[in-house]
Amino acid sequence: MKPNSSIQKLKDKTFVLDLKIAKKDIQKEYQTILLSFQKNFETKGFRKGKAPLEVVKDSISPEKMFEEVASHLISHVYSESIKSNDLKPIIEPQIKFKNEHPDLDHDWEIEITSCELPEIELDDKYKDEVKKINNNKELKDENQKMDQIIKALVDNAKLTLPKILIEADVQSHLSGLIDQANQAGITVQQYLDNQKITLENYKENLKKRIVEEWSINLSINKIAKDNKIEVAEDEVKGILTQNPTLSKNINMIYYLLTQQKVFEFLKK
Repeated sequence: MKPNSSIQKLKDKTFVLDLKIAKKDIQKEYQTILLSFQKNFETKGFRKGKAPLEVVKDSISPEKMFEEVASHLISHVYSESIKSNDLKPIIEPQIKFKNEHPDLDHDWEIEITSCELPEIELDDKYKDEVKKINNNKELKDENQKMDQIIKALVDNAKLTLPKILIEADVQSHLSGLIDQANQAGITVQQYLDNQKITLENYKENLKKRIVEEWSINLSINKIAKDNKIEVAEDEVKGILTQNPTLSKNINMIYYLLTQQKVFEFLKK
């Protein structure tokens, strides 16, 4: 099934898909899901998987069925749209029904928003600044030197982060804060009060930190690409041999090794 769709791409790498899903496709998906429920359905008077569809249908709330159909169908059409438009989203999409009261008996109009990896511009001035840092005989502390190199990258980076990406990262950080507060036996408000900061100020500071972190990470990626700094598969295997639990996050290993190589390159 290929839905009617149009796409809007923004300069900050945000993209917005407008999709129209026909009633016949919604009804087809509805029947498919109803049949899948029937296979595992058990009730008095019928063996497992042998109950009539009407009996199965009556046992499922309309809200539950709508949720199931929408989840399966939207996931499918989104994947198809991603492939057909050659998109590489980096976050979970935001999905909005444009119908005022969507149901299973009418076409759906849906807006899906996500973003791809943003692009960064890195002014070559950072090279001269890094050279000055490396040639500073008074700067002997490696951690201080690294901090100054990172600051040089951030100061010379030009980056526009998609709003949807910033908001996704903010929500992720806030979820982490809630978990940490719960583990400490306090509320988020108590934590903020202890830090003498409001939630709004906390979020604003968080957004600045997120932009800085993305500036650092994308600068590292760009320097690695421009200077053909690569991580060999054997290096990753060596890390996994020492710590097999890291196999769940191979991409993180590649990034950390790349980061290490880039900083070694910069310090030279």
